[in-house]
Amino acid sequence: MSNMNPVVSVIIPTYNQADLLKKSLQSLLDQTFPDWEAIVIDNNSEDNTRVVVENLQDHRIIYKTIHNQGIIAASRNLGIQIAKGEYIAFLDSDDLWYPLKLSECLKKMPQGKEIVFHRLWIRKDGILQNKLIPAPPHQNFYKTLLYKGNSVIATSAVMMKKQCFDKFGVFSEDPGIVTAEDYELWLRLIKRNISWGFISEVLGEYTVHSKNASSNVKRQMLAEEKVVMKYFKENDSPHLDERLSYRKRRVMLVFRAGKRVWQSGHRCDAIPYFFKGISKIFY
Repeated sequence: MSNMNPVVSVIIPTYNQADLLKKSLQSLLDQTFPDWEAIVIDNNSEDNTRVVVENLQDHRIIYKTIHNQGIIAASRNLGIQIAKGEYIAFLDSDDLWYPLKLSECLKKMPQGKEIVFHRLWIRKDGILQNKLIPAPPHQNFYKTLLYKGNSVIATSAVMMKKQCFDKFGVFSEDPGIVTAEDYELWLRLIKRNISWGFISEVLGEYTVHSKNASSNVKRQMLAEEKVVMKYFKENDSPHLDERLSYRKRRVMLVFRAGKRVWQSGHRCDAIPYFFKGISKIFY
């Protein structure tokens, strides 16, 4: 790597995931494109996270600590503040990239794109699923994201120009949208007509944890609902179809939360979600 600033800054927030972080960092070391820096933002882990980073002995990897009070956006924003690269990429410490990730994203960036993202395989509880994060729609991307949710843009799949944050702001640190802060950012950027590029190639793996689903689902549901309410309010329309779309979106939020709890095996805990979803049809 040259003595000048790196081309890409990779921001890796982590907390008590030393074993997974080691795999994530190895996938970064295996990249065919070498001109990067990695900024590991550790929320004061109690395991051997620091040792994992130090043992790699790679000057491109920067280690920082933070007390983010459970707000992962604060960790990502610290990384953005420190970053020296022209481009920012995000890698969650339980995800990983394939060797061509950076090079393929960088091929797309000069084509007038401010943000690019790609497909990922899904790994659940350590097992690689025969399932991909789906491709985005060809039209009405903003409305699809708002009405149907963020099922297509994983943070670990995104590379963007750092100057986007200067123009449109960083991740929201609102405690009420923890777990949906990336969703809020994508909606904000798409609404501002940011130029997006999509790479159909699978360039990494996204990890899903089914453990503790019943305890996390409610918080995730409420966070997403708050984001949805914000952007529907900004697009407030007197048209009946808009009002019905909003109501349908809130109903589906609750039903999907119930489905996740049901699939995790906590079926008794799931039943109230289904009743709540039905009630939202009428108000």
